[in-house]
Amino acid sequence: MKIIKKFKVFLMILLLIPCIFLFSACSQEPYVVKIERTETVGNYETYTITYSDGTTSTFTIENGTDGEDGQNVTIESIFEYCVSQGMYEESEFAQFLKDYLSIEYDENNDQLATNKAMLSAVTVYAEQPTITLNRPGHWAPDTQISCGAGVIYKMDDEYSYIITNYHVVYYAGSMTSNKIGKNIYIYQYGVDKDIVKHENTNNDDGYPLVEFNGGAVKCEYLGGSMNYDIAVLRVSTQDLLDNNPSARSVDIADSYSVADTAIAIGNPEGEGISVTKGIVSVESEYLTMEGADEETIITFRVMRIDAAVNGGNSGGGLYNSNGELIGIVNAKAVYSSDNTPLDNYAYALPVDNVTKVADNIIYNFAKDNTSTGVVKLDLGLTVTSQNSKVTYSSNKFTITDDAVITAVSDTTIADFQEGDIIKSIQINGTTYEITRAFQFGDMLLTVCEGDDIIIKVMRDGAETNITLLDVSSDNFTHVI
Repeated sequence: MKIIKKFKVFLMILLLIPCIFLFSACSQEPYVVKIERTETVGNYETYTITYSDGTTSTFTIENGTDGEDGQNVTIESIFEYCVSQGMYEESEFAQFLKDYLSIEYDENNDQLATNKAMLSAVTVYAEQPTITLNRPGHWAPDTQISCGAGVIYKMDDEYSYIITNYHVVYYAGSMTSNKIGKNIYIYQYGVDKDIVKHENTNNDDGYPLVEFNGGAVKCEYLGGSMNYDIAVLRVSTQDLLDNNPSARSVDIADSYSVADTAIAIGNPEGEGISVTKGIVSVESEYLTMEGADEETIITFRVMRIDAAVNGGNSGGGLYNSNGELIGIVNAKAVYSSDNTPLDNYAYALPVDNVTKVADNIIYNFAKDNTSTGVVKLDLGLTVTSQNSKVTYSSNKFTITDDAVITAVSDTTIADFQEGDIIKSIQINGTTYEITRAFQFGDMLLTVCEGDDIIIKVMRDGAETNITLLDVSSDNFTHVI
């Protein structure tokens, strides 16, 4: 196996190179937060249930004589009590667990967070047919394997969707028409990995045969974008569960801040899933470097982290202390003179951008089962961050800035003006406040053909609404 992709500018893209179940409230009903014994009278024990809204109730059980024939407090006995109070039917035990029970755990317990995150982590291997110079003047077919990592993003009864980096499955030297791996496989944590390259046996295309054995699950490439460095793969949900019945989709963090825990789960050197830990060093910044085609210069919005990452961590998840996804690892810094890695100086694509890109890819593929990648509403605007400032509240710093329109193209589809400050965007009746300039571009990824859009701008000290009804397909552009 060969780790094949390296981008050698000042910053180097990372290459290719026990199960915890948490029940949480998923409705507005109160859920159990504590059960404690509050009274003992003879052989009878009284327990008090405390709910999330502060209310309580009690139930009593017979404990037996001197511990004999005693009855332990179990989930079942609590359920029986709830049934006796008319809260559930006998057949609704599963719903009872789903609605009411919450297992408390220490939010700073890294082992629990990591174990939870592991259930959504995968390694990714892409088979790339290439041509190599095996002796002077003689080029021959070859097969190389690029490797990285990924995250199980969504699961339904039929398919599961994997997020990884675009540069993990794309190789500029590939002989495929779109430079995406001819075959892409994933492995889950704890399953056997066996990749065998047969140097003297060719496949039907004349390239050396590669066999993915053990727990390999074959993937379908749905689409991706070099400019966002995100790709989405689709696999059979049943195939995942056959390997690991505990496989689950990742939990998405609502937010992240400087100094939050950053747990990186990746596939360094292609040797399998590995975990490192650090913190978020910089919440949001911009990274300019060579893209996956090794030609185009691209600027990514990233967070900086100090967790140790290496070639093969690309596409792997970055998680907080609750095991929730906060980013996708994609790059690290090196000295430009000799490509010596800088210690603890790496980057991840922020989750708020990653999920919007992934949803865009999945939505556009579903329209006709054809890979179209990222399609984004194009308003013909250049939006720049200005007047950045920070506030401190609830023990955290919050950065805000003005999203200022600094250029309007001749192709703009509405009455935008230079100097307008974008305050919010409303999509089909739901309003999203814009407090950082990058949020506006991210939200445009969520707009679909036929949507109704209202953009509120501040112009000359007064608020103005710019309305776009029934957005036309002509107003969308494909993002490479």
